[in-house]
Amino acid sequence: MPQLVTITKAKQKLLELARRTQELGESFILLKDGTPVSALLPFDEYEALLETLDILETEPDILQKLKAAERDVAAGRYTVWKGKPRVKSKR
Repeated sequence: MPQLVTITKAKQKLLELARRTQELGESFILLKDGTPVSALLPFDEYEALLETLDILETEPDILQKLKAAERDVAAGRYTVWKGKPRVKSKR
């Protein structure tokens, strides 16, 4: 759950908040006059959100596909993918 921090307090403690975000994975909602105006979150979470938005924009029926896949798995209609064995490069 993100912690609420005023903009003034965030300015005073920006390095600490950035460290806590990076090292501890904490998130913060920045408030101005009690209203949320921004968020400080770990960069990998930010990237994941952007990727999710991109998928939702480019695959509008993704939820239906996921639900269909869940039904297939529940009914035993799936194949376990073993992939190709990796060959080590001789560099």
